[in-house]
Amino acid sequence: MDTVMWFSMTNRSRTSLLIYSVLLIVLIAVFAVPQTFASTVANYGDENIEQWTSTIGSNIVQAYMTFSVPGPVVIQSVSMYIQYSGSDGTQCMWIGIYQDNGNGSPVGQPLVASTRNTYCLHSGVYGPAWETWKLHPSDYLALNASGTYWLAVLAPSTFGNVYHYAYSSSYDYTYGYGTYFFTTPYAQGLPSFFSSSPAGEANGPYSIYVTATSS
Repeated sequence: MDTVMWFSMTNRSRTSLLIYSVLLIVLIAVFAVPQTFASTVANYGDENIEQWTSTIGSNIVQAYMTFSVPGPVVIQSVSMYIQYSGSDGTQCMWIGIYQDNGNGSPVGQPLVASTRNTYCLHSGVYGPAWETWKLHPSDYLALNASGTYWLAVLAPSTFGNVYHYAYSSSYDYTYGYGTYFFTTPYAQGLPSFFSSSPAGEANGPYSIYVTATSS
């Protein structure tokens, strides 16, 4: 009788050990699989087609658009409503993001992110239409905190008309805002800080927006 009970207990122990082993293997397999989380895609900026146009200026850092994000985001594309004719494809731009100073301007603020490559207008005649530049992964513009920022560009030549809300003669503070610019050599790229004494125009916002992801 004792022998039978011993064999019965031994079998139960082995069965329990087998079950625990299987559970342990399943748990290890589950946690070993990389966990994926859905990303949220959102546009920031002005997706409206505005009335007026301005030309992208040469050797000028132009802070065209201000926008606010609720948390960390990664900008993966930039879109402009634009028109031009006769482009040979060499009219290119550096694209960067400057911090807002808390008073609605990028004056004196640091460059938060910028592209390593330039992005060019298509050759030939274009628009008026939306032109979207999908950034190379190495050029993704990462904003690591919530806040207000400015999108700026720097081009080597004066070319291409970008649509915007108003000129000074028809400025409306209920919707528009001032934009800022200063001169700097294109070959040097976007400066690490925005000018502390830039010029301004009362014609924002421009028909420009960025597409960003957040997790």
